[in-house]
Amino acid sequence: MSSRPFQSQGSRWRDEHTADRRRWLLTQRFGAAVAVGAMWLLLGALYLPLVWLDLLWWVALITAAIADIGLLRRADRVTASRSVSAILSLGAGNRVELVLRNRSGQEFEVIARDEPPLDFDSGELRLHCRLPGSGECRPGYDVTPRRRGDYSFGPLDVRLTTGFGLLGRQLRFDLAESVKVYPNLAAIRKYQLSAKKERLRDIGVRSLRALSMGTEFESLRTYVSGDELRRIDWKATARRDEPITRQYDIERSQHVVVSVDLGRTMLSELGVLSKADHAVNAAALLCHVAARLGDWVGLYAFSAHPILFVPPRRNQFSLLLEYLYGLQAERVESDYSRCFLEAATRIRKRALVVLLTDLIDPDSSGRLLRHVGLLTRRNFVLCAALSDYELYELSTRSPERARDLYERTVATELLADRRRAIAALWDRGAVAFDATPENLSVAVVNRYLEVKARARL
Repeated sequence: MSSRPFQSQGSRWRDEHTADRRRWLLTQRFGAAVAVGAMWLLLGALYLPLVWLDLLWWVALITAAIADIGLLRRADRVTASRSVSAILSLGAGNRVELVLRNRSGQEFEVIARDEPPLDFDSGELRLHCRLPGSGECRPGYDVTPRRRGDYSFGPLDVRLTTGFGLLGRQLRFDLAESVKVYPNLAAIRKYQLSAKKERLRDIGVRSLRALSMGTEFESLRTYVSGDELRRIDWKATARRDEPITRQYDIERSQHVVVSVDLGRTMLSELGVLSKADHAVNAAALLCHVAARLGDWVGLYAFSAHPILFVPPRRNQFSLLLEYLYGLQAERVESDYSRCFLEAATRIRKRALVVLLTDLIDPDSSGRLLRHVGLLTRRNFVLCAALSDYELYELSTRSPERARDLYERTVATELLADRRRAIAALWDRGAVAFDATPENLSVAVVNRYLEVKARARL
C-alpha cells in the first residue's frame, strides 16, 4: 500500500526567522519601582532627609534601566522557528513546538505567545522558558482541530527580559504557515504501531487470524490462549517442546465500499466533533485496515444526491484520504432511494458495503429501511448507526422535575425507535449495530474483520 500521505506527517520545520518587528516595553517591575520612588517623594515632603534617600533610589533605578537596555540590545540575535505537522488529525491532540535560539552570550527570560487557528482548541498559549546564552529553549503546546479543512498559523510574539527585569523587548516573528486538518490519522498511526507490536487487542481490535477460517497454510507460531486445538501442529510441538499453532491465510481480494451518509442527521455534534466527523474518522481507519489486508477499497458519499464515488481498487488509500479530507455534512435530507440506486448501479461486483449513518428519528430511518434492499440485493451490507450518548444518559437519569420526566420519556422512545430500526435492518439482510463516538472506529473495524474472517462475503 502506498504510504504517500504519511510522508508529510512528520513535524515540519520552517527556516529560522529573525524578528520582523521589535519594540521596547516597561515591565511591571519598573512600574513598581516608580511607585516606590513616588512614595519616598511624598514621605520626603513630610520629613526632608527622606528626599535624599529618594534621590538615591531614582539614580539607582535609572542606572539599572540603562544596564537593562545594554543587555537587551543583544535580543536582536534571537531567532525563532515552529515545528508542526503539515497534516493534523481531526479531534486529536497535535503537538506544536517552538524553538528559540540565542546567538548571543546573554541569558533571557522568555514569554512566548503563538497564534494557532481560532477554530482549534488549545491549552495555555503563554509559554514560559529560560533562554540560555548561546543556547535554545523549546516550549510547546497541543492543539485539537474541530473541523477538517485548510487553516493557517499566525505570527509568534516573544517577550524577553534580563538583568534587573525593568525593561523588556517585544519581538514578532513572521511564522505564518498553512496546515491541513485530515480525518484522525493519529488513530491510524496507533493502529499501525499496535499491529507492528502484535498488540491490537490493547486498542480493542480483534485478531483477524484468530477468527480465520482460511485453508492456505501461512506459518507457525507459539500457541496463545484462544487458539483452536485443531490448529495445533503436533510434530512442531514435539520438536520445540511447547505448543505450536498453524496459521492459515485467507482470501484477500474482497471488494469493500465505505459509504458515508452526509445528510442532515449527521450535522449534530457529539462533543467537539459532528457525527459526520466521527463517521469520516471511522471511514479513514477502515480504509487503511482494509487496504493493508489486501482488499479492493472504494468510497461513496451522499446526501440528497451522490457526492462522490471512488471505485474499489487496490493501493489507493492515499487517494481515498484526499477525498475524505474534504467531505462535509449538508443541511438536506438524505435521498436514500436515489443514492442507494446509484450505488447499486456503480458497484459492479459483489462487495462489502459499510454504511456509516444515523437513525435519529423514525422518518429518516423509515426512508433508509424502505430502500436499503437496493444495496442488500447483491451486496453484503454492514450498517453502523452512530448513537447519541446523551440519549442513554437521559433515559437512565432519575427525574427530579416534570421536565426531567418528559426528557427521559422522549429519550426512551427514541432509543426504542433505534432498536426497532436496527432489528428491521437485520430483517432486510443488513448487519446493523449501534456504536458510540468513542468506539465507532474500532467497532466498524472489528465487524469488518469478522465478516472477512468468516468469509461471509
